[in-house]
Amino acid sequence: MFIRRFACTVLSISLFVMLFSGCMSIKPQAVDAETFFKNQELTNPSSLYGRAYDGRFARFFQTTFDDIEALMLIDLADDPVYKAIEVQKFLLAGTETWAVITERKDGRIDYYYENPDLMDEKRQASVSTLLSQPYFHRTTLHAWMEVVERGLDVRASFIDWENRLIELAVTENRNDSKPTAMLAPVSVHAENPTSFPMVFLDDFNMVAKKGTRLEVWIDKQKRQAVSFPIIVEGIQVYYSRYASDVVVADILSAGKRVVQSEPLAENTPSITGGNATYHLAWESGYPEIKQVQFTHHDSSVTLDFAPALPDVRHLKADQTVEGRFILSVNSVHGVIGGSYTVASTDGRLHLMLHPLTSWQPPFMGKKWVSTFHHTADFEHHGTDLLVDARWQRL
Repeated sequence: MFIRRFACTVLSISLFVMLFSGCMSIKPQAVDAETFFKNQELTNPSSLYGRAYDGRFARFFQTTFDDIEALMLIDLADDPVYKAIEVQKFLLAGTETWAVITERKDGRIDYYYENPDLMDEKRQASVSTLLSQPYFHRTTLHAWMEVVERGLDVRASFIDWENRLIELAVTENRNDSKPTAMLAPVSVHAENPTSFPMVFLDDFNMVAKKGTRLEVWIDKQKRQAVSFPIIVEGIQVYYSRYASDVVVADILSAGKRVVQSEPLAENTPSITGGNATYHLAWESGYPEIKQVQFTHHDSSVTLDFAPALPDVRHLKADQTVEGRFILSVNSVHGVIGGSYTVASTDGRLHLMLHPLTSWQPPFMGKKWVSTFHHTADFEHHGTDLLVDARWQRL
């Protein structure tokens, strides 16, 4: 299965950090389940269904994960060419590999990578969409990154496309680290999304100035990092930031496909296939989805539904069910809250999911997650389902 890897864009994360740093505390949790699901039924009445349960179930949700592990981004104060440099750490088949993204002051973005497995045609097309058509370069990269008790330790060196040697090193020595987490608005640049492209930065922090050795050399010239003008969590920081745990996922991927049903005994509490586990409610006599959890290594994305998502294979004609869902990432519950509708009209079945809210600074205006809308149309194909899923921006 193809895994699309989304790069965290310099501009979007920079904007996000600028908006909240030093001005407010970040709240990775946007909704509380008890409040958000208040007045929602947990399951549906059996009257929704028009025929007896046939002993089969279709797992129709698709979510894929990226293999990015960590990232670090530095804004430069005095280089005549470069505005920012981002280092990304990936884990492919148990092996560390690296990418570096550079943003120039003239707006050009270059994407450097070493491992050819990191960049196939489909991934290049995806990254091109998100980074506004960057230039790609396969080259030799020397890099190291980890976050230890005393903070960030990162090294990187490579030669850019104009044959300039670029080297950077950051070593923090702090005892006041207060990492947080956030949903990054990287997806705001996805004009024609084929999924909800989620980038969640866990263990996120800004680089402290006190005790830190930060050096950037470009073409043998030492450059300075931008200092952030606001005190953040009581300390002075650079406008440089990092996350040691990054979860990137294509949630509910679009596309047309046949989903084969599979045998499922009544009252089976859960069923697992691929990277997804479906937790089921049977109060109606049919397998309704109360939760689906997608996992990748030690990362997870979970969708909870109230009421439980109806069994679309057995729904009778002219029925509509409306409910809510909550998306959680790893141990952070309530990252996104949204609504759903399941309808059987005109001989077809429809599922609509609409993210409504996530935490963001008030200065950003309209909730960016609410501009995404998911629709899946279903047709019966024997005991299987024909699924046509898509995303659009509102």
